[in-house]
Amino acid sequence: MKLRVNSIIYTLIIAVFFTLLQNLALWVHLKDLFAITPAASTGFVISIPIVVLAIMNAIFTLLVWPYVHRVIIALVIILSTFATYAMYNYGAYFNYGMIVNVFETNSGEAGSYFSVTLLLWIITLAVIPIFLLNRFRVVFQSSALKEVAVKVASILVSLIVIVFIAMIYYKDYASLVRNHNEIKALINPTNYLTSGFRYGKYQLVEADMPFTEIGNDAVDEHNKNDKKNVLVLVVGEASRSMNYSLNGYSRQTNPQLAQQDVISFKNVSSCGTATAVSLPCMFSDMTKATYNATTARHQEGLLDVLQHSGINVLWKDNDGGCKGACDRVKHIEMSAEIDSSLCHSGSCYDGILLEQLKEYIGSLEQDSVVVLHLIGSHGPTYNDRYPDEFKVFKPTCNTSEIQGCSKEELLNTYDNSILYTDHILNSVITILKNDESSHNTAMFYLADHGESLGEEGVYLHGLPYNIAPKEQTTVPMIMWLSPQFQQDRHIDSECLSKEAEVGGYSQDNLFHSVLGMMDVKTAEYKPELDIFFTCE
Repeated sequence: MKLRVNSIIYTLIIAVFFTLLQNLALWVHLKDLFAITPAASTGFVISIPIVVLAIMNAIFTLLVWPYVHRVIIALVIILSTFATYAMYNYGAYFNYGMIVNVFETNSGEAGSYFSVTLLLWIITLAVIPIFLLNRFRVVFQSSALKEVAVKVASILVSLIVIVFIAMIYYKDYASLVRNHNEIKALINPTNYLTSGFRYGKYQLVEADMPFTEIGNDAVDEHNKNDKKNVLVLVVGEASRSMNYSLNGYSRQTNPQLAQQDVISFKNVSSCGTATAVSLPCMFSDMTKATYNATTARHQEGLLDVLQHSGINVLWKDNDGGCKGACDRVKHIEMSAEIDSSLCHSGSCYDGILLEQLKEYIGSLEQDSVVVLHLIGSHGPTYNDRYPDEFKVFKPTCNTSEIQGCSKEELLNTYDNSILYTDHILNSVITILKNDESSHNTAMFYLADHGESLGEEGVYLHGLPYNIAPKEQTTVPMIMWLSPQFQQDRHIDSECLSKEAEVGGYSQDNLFHSVLGMMDVKTAEYKPELDIFFTCE
């Protein structure tokens, strides 16, 4: 037999559930904040859950309606449970950037997050609450007009409570939100609902936006030479600079590259903390300061300009897509059909990108750029990113539940993935060296963003840039230039090595540096952002 409750009480029950349990990550974050700012008054601290409860009541008052409330509430609870799990266990923040990342994540990547722990969270915070809520028989008003009137009254009460508390503790709330803007991305479900609405609005608005071509004036000035230039541009994934021994890391994570004449740049900054932001940004002509995602989606980028100039472009992808950067050039998605021995659990090792690479480069008869998009160190299943022979650092964390692994196990597993990336980059260089008699060759490696490995309780990536730790925003940038390429482009490698030590570069430099090193002349080119310009 079901328990009869009116819609207002039913809504309040849901609001209490969300306040106490679906906002666990918010309460943990606030506890940590108040631990380092003990000046907060007791009254202010107590008022916060009341404000959140009022917000929840207002939200669910708008969502609870006759006939459809069970489906709507169940869906919100399920989605919120996934969000709570990610925020509580990985330190994620559900802002607009994270929502974009969620929508643009492929099924194989999403599947890596599933675990026994996640299943238990779903049962505890979704299945059981939905079952219990279904034990209620919700009684609505006798007419739609009366139901609307009751809902308006309930929302007004919630707003009055919020305003009353704000009047008393305005300075405290203003200071908290101003200094810790990330809190808004932790309030569940307003975080993903508002960001999701914004994402959907942008998609609808963008549907009729015109597409802009750039670099139509581009000319490959080098193409007249008999010996063609070939650049392999390698895009890394979730790779943080501080774990590269080339950059001073105490562990030998770059044993193979250390034997090559490479130049590793220090203190390189990413444009974003997630692939969905960084990848289109780094291939656009915009800097981080001027980057606009909407503009980037409706405007050509680096590869288009290269193609306009007559340079041959190929993108080989092993990380679930190029986020628009390669849409108008030849691109190939890696899959088990290419080599099943290099694929498992819905993803492939980056070694699959090397398949037929030697033959392809050897056949090129014009200046060319080949982009290899690595899956690199994509978490949380770092153990799936490298073959067993690269399990050098032990013991390892062999699960997606990385928050349950020891610091040593997690670091070992992540460093093994860097070891494998080192092997991939060295293999690319070896292929290019063997082709030096036919082409002037070079390799340019740059990761899209870094990764957190439990520092300050934060895992993975995707934090708002203004609060993201250096682990997520500092990325490796490594170059190898054959002697013939250096001579052809008049590049002073000693000068470039000094520039690398000084550091201070960012993904802003990629667009113009590639145009410069490929000798492409266009009005889009800005020499002040070309890494090679001062060393020619």
